[in-house]
Amino acid sequence: MLIVQRRAPSNEKQSPRVALLLAAIALFGCSPKPKVEPPVRSCESSLRFVAPEEPAVEVLGEWEAFAPKLMTRRPDGTFEWREVLEPRASGYAYRFRRADGGLELDPLVPETRWVGQVEQSRLRVPDCAAPRLSVTAFAAADGGVRVAAQAFRGSTGVALAAPVVTLDRAAAQASWSASTGELVFEATGLSLGKHTVTVALLDTAGLAAEPLLLPFWLEDEPFDWRDATLYFTFTDRFRNGDPTNDAPLSGVPAPANYQGGDLAGIRQALEEGVFDRLGVRALWLSPLDANPETAWPGTDGRQYSGYHGYWAAQARTLERRFGTLDELRALTQAAHAKGIRVLADLVLNQLHQEHPYFVAHHDDGWFNVGNACVCGAPGCDWDTHAVDCWFTSYLPDLDWRSTPLADQLASDVRWWLEEGDLDGFRIDAAKHLLHTAIRSVRGVTEPITAVTGTPFYLVGESFTGAGGQALLREHLGPHELDGSFDFPLYWPLVDTFAKDKPFGPLDAAMRANDGAWPPSTINSPFLGNHDLPRFISEAAGQIAADPSAQAWSAPPPLVTTDEPFQKAAWAFTFLFGQPGVPLVYYGDELGLSGAGDPDNRRLMPWAGLSARQEGLRSVVEKLGAARQRSLALRRGTRDTLFVDVDALVFQRTSERDVAVVAFNRQATELSIAITLQGGAAGSSARTFQDVLSPRTAQLGGGPGVLVVPAKSAMLLLGPR
Repeated sequence: MLIVQRRAPSNEKQSPRVALLLAAIALFGCSPKPKVEPPVRSCESSLRFVAPEEPAVEVLGEWEAFAPKLMTRRPDGTFEWREVLEPRASGYAYRFRRADGGLELDPLVPETRWVGQVEQSRLRVPDCAAPRLSVTAFAAADGGVRVAAQAFRGSTGVALAAPVVTLDRAAAQASWSASTGELVFEATGLSLGKHTVTVALLDTAGLAAEPLLLPFWLEDEPFDWRDATLYFTFTDRFRNGDPTNDAPLSGVPAPANYQGGDLAGIRQALEEGVFDRLGVRALWLSPLDANPETAWPGTDGRQYSGYHGYWAAQARTLERRFGTLDELRALTQAAHAKGIRVLADLVLNQLHQEHPYFVAHHDDGWFNVGNACVCGAPGCDWDTHAVDCWFTSYLPDLDWRSTPLADQLASDVRWWLEEGDLDGFRIDAAKHLLHTAIRSVRGVTEPITAVTGTPFYLVGESFTGAGGQALLREHLGPHELDGSFDFPLYWPLVDTFAKDKPFGPLDAAMRANDGAWPPSTINSPFLGNHDLPRFISEAAGQIAADPSAQAWSAPPPLVTTDEPFQKAAWAFTFLFGQPGVPLVYYGDELGLSGAGDPDNRRLMPWAGLSARQEGLRSVVEKLGAARQRSLALRRGTRDTLFVDVDALVFQRTSERDVAVVAFNRQATELSIAITLQGGAAGSSARTFQDVLSPRTAQLGGGPGVLVVPAKSAMLLLGPR
């Protein structure tokens, strides 16, 4: 059940006409019936800073040329500032200054604005002549939804037209009081899954209020993003569901060309239960924007198409080879009916040079053009020029210090969020972005969450090495990313399971993660993605010193021996035992081979699988099902119980159950003395069941012995 209560701001003011009429009534004792109209919105801006320990706080705002102004201290220890400012599209930059002189951004506001070379908080000051909508109550539960909202006239007092309400994109009827501006919308008998209410409002002069977008979920159990297993479909290479939209480019070799995968193919797999069987609760789609219709050279001199989606050449236009906007909506609707969330890849670092934004704005601050250099070229290393270098000469780098650029791309993000009914975004190349970029996206989702309680997931990609937690932390936090792909864990994971390195460094990486992240961080561990050689090929020793060159010269064949598949099964067992949102890269559950890009992006096989491939998929399905029924695996704490060169045992614990994950690479059975940690120890031993075999173990009630067979992995589930 979800209930969110909101009150309209107390500073919204009464109509001057109504105030005069009421005064006349009081003065002359007459009793006419004045015309009652909706209240008029306030033109006053306000800021609040919570710092009860401070004797004084100042605000330094762009509206006063950053001259400090003392804020009013309230009885509750907060500080407040109020003032009427002229509306302007860029808003105003500001920061707070504590008594000790320390300057800081507003912790309550996600968006920032650059003034010169300084990033500051951003105060939006809209035109108060336009009407306004404010949600006063929102509740979604028991197959229904109730929305209450207050409409305000603009400051000029122009009358309001009746609001337009939709439910799931269909017109809906609401209770509307033209005299008070109060709106109530109620609906019952709704199916489980995701639904969306929108409210639009115009006044009789044609000015529009900021529309309300109110997505919500009806589910038997409230969803937490830690409950999700994420599956990256890589749209063009997953499944061809509609051959009529196939359009490969001429002169481009097949591995670098469009191969026909589309949204229709993903929906077919969804409806066939492919993702249900894997325990998947979220899908990651390739970037949606249309790419150029011509080929462009890669760093290796070969011609490439934009099959991957990272060369956006049009805004708010779906790549035609992926399908239509209606097909995107059909996919998200089908996913939502199954309780599956949908993320889209979001590219905020660069656009293609053919993009209309570059054509129109290449010289007015939207792009890093003054000192443009290609990343990795002499004098342009990837770290020093992380936020201003171009990935290639035809991918101009976006300059997020430009407020008009930030506003345009944030508006595009909201368009995709609404039109595609998305549940979040994977943020590409996060380490190459200024904080303003991700804060702008959060500025789109955060107000929706504040009203409805619906959480959106923003997960970032920052390619880094082992021990790179500090780099990932830079963009994590309440106004930026919810989590990042866990590269610091990936490298020891591959070393341990694919290359037979000792378990110690892997355990050390888990321990480093345990205390590395800000509160509420939900990272995504993985054993493969579209920028790395396939795990199964690493495990089979097929990867050459230069995987990118190997992708063209000697692509690794299908693995036909048992051991690499066994290693992959162990790696997946480890992955599904980790905190966060485990990622399955399409085809890894089948042992799909591949060297570097683009060989690691082969077309997904849907027939002719070997017994080994089907066996690995069966293991992943068992692990996915186990994660869905175990609260400990999804949300539990983590403790290492035992580690040595060839063995590892760790525990996940929730208030409801316990999971124990164990590995033994030795050729003989291993008896390991363990003691369950925390409240999981219990007063007596309980029976734990291995989800990968018929084996059981008696654990708890003090020190015990866990017997792990030779060359095996175990995932044991038991009661708390």
